[in-house]
Amino acid sequence: MEGYITFSQLGLLIGFLVVVVVGGYAIMTLRNVNATVKDMGAILKENREALNQAIPNIATASENVVAITNDLRTDLSKMSKAVETADPIATYAVVIGETVKALANLYTSIKNQ
Repeated sequence: MEGYITFSQLGLLIGFLVVVVVGGYAIMTLRNVNATVKDMGAILKENREALNQAIPNIATASENVVAITNDLRTDLSKMSKAVETADPIATYAVVIGETVKALANLYTSIKNQ
């Protein structure tokens, strides 16, 4: 006995298999999400008192972070200006050091003659 399968039957079979695979994946994903939500609920229940104490302080902490950031920005600006000022001073120090070395070498060569 010979059997034939039409393209429409093949399409229905493939569609059914895709639905089964996607459905299985969705069920596994929903189980993981449900377990995660339960864990988060347990963590929130255990730490409710600490959260109730911390939440009112978030605004103050945010204001302090903004103030510290502004202070750091100002200090870094001042520091960059100081570094820019120190660069020519370092160049002058090198030139003066080389001059002193040359004079010392000149003096020792004249003294040795």
